[in-house]
Amino acid sequence: MEPANKVNYECRTRKPVRYLPVTSGGRLIGYLWGAVGSNAAGYERCLAADSDNLTCLSFWFDRLSENYRQGLDPVAAIRQWIGVPEHPRCGGIVAGAVEQQAPSLQHMWAELNPHAEPMGEGPWIQDGEFPSGTPVDRSKGWSTPDIVSPPTYAKQTGSPVHYVPVIKDGDLIAYLWASPTELAADYLPVASAGEQARTAAGLWRMRLSDSYAAGTAPLQAIRHFREYPHDFLSGQIAPGARELVASTLDELKSFANR
Repeated sequence: MEPANKVNYECRTRKPVRYLPVTSGGRLIGYLWGAVGSNAAGYERCLAADSDNLTCLSFWFDRLSENYRQGLDPVAAIRQWIGVPEHPRCGGIVAGAVEQQAPSLQHMWAELNPHAEPMGEGPWIQDGEFPSGTPVDRSKGWSTPDIVSPPTYAKQTGSPVHYVPVIKDGDLIAYLWASPTELAADYLPVASAGEQARTAAGLWRMRLSDSYAAGTAPLQAIRHFREYPHDFLSGQIAPGARELVASTLDELKSFANR
């Protein structure tokens, strides 16, 4: 049951988010976002375009409050404002705006404000869960909920594998590998990188899933990933790094586990 004084969606989430660009006079001023699989939604401003940290946050909060009272789920709520006439100060979402998805609020924020301080992790309890995924409501159990992963390349192969290093802030954290002859590719954390490598995995595996869905050959996919800039959570393929070949995937895993 929702608290009696609750008037809006939750403001933070650990779930993936769908988001739409909010523009004013053709200039991007923020993103309106809704969580996928959680009751969270909100507005994040582009710091370079809007130095006022209250006016538009309050404006979009009020609009989302209206959607909340209507009983709309978060993604349906943000779509409700597509094509609505632009507010003179706080903009709008133009008809035909392209909806995008990010694996987390932090990734969305980094795209919107690449030169700003990273967004923090937020409250310990989000989406009705602890960070481990354990529900706060004990009646829902104690184990981490199953997460259905999107279709992607096979994670095993009997062929030699091509691989490139992933670095974050100058440190090696993982390898991206692909088979040149089989439909197999994956992100392989380096054991010495610990939690840093595991945290970075989400974005790389989402990119692999997207490439798989687009019908891209595994080796072509990881070569394309060289074009992505450094991400504050997931790093990048080391600039100028050579594409190397391991005779087997087990050989590459032995490198990663040293």
